[in-house]
Amino acid sequence: MSRPSPLWTEIPIHVVDFEGSLRTGVVEYGVATLLGGDIINTSTRLHAARTPVPPIDTQCHGLSEKELKGLPAFEAEWDHWVSLRRTGLLAAHNASVESGLLRGTWLRPPAVPSFIDAGTEVAEWGSWVDTCRLARAWVPSLGDYRLHALVAVFRLGARLDTLAAKHCPPNRRQYHCALYDALASALVLRALCSVEGRSSATLAQLAKDSLSAPAADDLSQGELGL
Repeated sequence: MSRPSPLWTEIPIHVVDFEGSLRTGVVEYGVATLLGGDIINTSTRLHAARTPVPPIDTQCHGLSEKELKGLPAFEAEWDHWVSLRRTGLLAAHNASVESGLLRGTWLRPPAVPSFIDAGTEVAEWGSWVDTCRLARAWVPSLGDYRLHALVAVFRLGARLDTLAAKHCPPNRRQYHCALYDALASALVLRALCSVEGRSSATLAQLAKDSLSAPAADDLSQGELGL
């Protein structure tokens, strides 16, 4: 018999954001780790593209071929991403984008803790926590679920900019910069879990509600207007 799912505050939730596409691969990642409702760690890194970066991608994330040339490929980060998944769940805003990019690099990790059913293991990057779908499910009256809109609704802008000044590279402190977006998503998740007494929500509930709300069109980060 599986043990009860832990509360969302009891296990690290690694809130991630990728810049890139299935064609170029991940050219930048950002991770903001939540534990106990607090951001306890962050990381970010640039990576070489698999193929030349199209101008439309550069317009979105601000990264050009010149900045990425000679850097290690995202594929070199296998140990890092397996380590993240072994210690907690992954989360993102419109998580199908991040899930697709991660699975487009490595289909699945080795056996890792489920965290949804405590004491069990799975060979999957998921279950994912999706802040966009949680907002759709929990606050259905908002209408606009883009990341910057949720930051504005929950009045998180000042806190986000303070965190960005501390953790993000100087030229990567705006939307469509991976760590900035990861920090924004982490703050949104924390705000959502304080709505209507959800401070005691379980990881299983977050994962379930991340699947129950309608998905936005999963095209690309730029087209989604995150």
